[in-house]
Amino acid sequence: MRLFITLSKKSLCVILAGLIIAVILLGQFFTIEAGGIDGSTNAARVGYIEGLGLTVDDTAATSKEIVIPENFSEVYYEYNRLQKTAGFDLLPYRGKSATVYTYPSADGGEAVVNIIVSDKLIIGGDISSVRIDGEMKALTSKY
Repeated sequence: MRLFITLSKKSLCVILAGLIIAVILLGQFFTIEAGGIDGSTNAARVGYIEGLGLTVDDTAATSKEIVIPENFSEVYYEYNRLQKTAGFDLLPYRGKSATVYTYPSADGGEAVVNIIVSDKLIIGGDISSVRIDGEMKALTSKY
């Protein structure tokens, strides 16, 4: 017994459009699960920071919108070298908007943790001293 299914061009287009939409939606879901670090909520960002062994005051967090420059200056290349030591790379995000979330140290110290989020994913950040002569460190668990 053979079974034949005939579809009109319109039906075939609707089915293909549905499949494309499903692939796009699944792709966004699996990006967070498979390759990125979820930064979509305050709880997710604080969880990531705590996973590094750091404690921050999540009630005093601030945020600002930025655009990662299309053309990096030497300062941005140096900052990106710091990002790479923590497994991040800002080069693919050139020209894109992002949000920087700044969390002060929970112990009232002079350090803050900056988390850069784009499309709900953590794409970089640093641990910085707020002192004028302070230093900046990568987001790694060795600090």
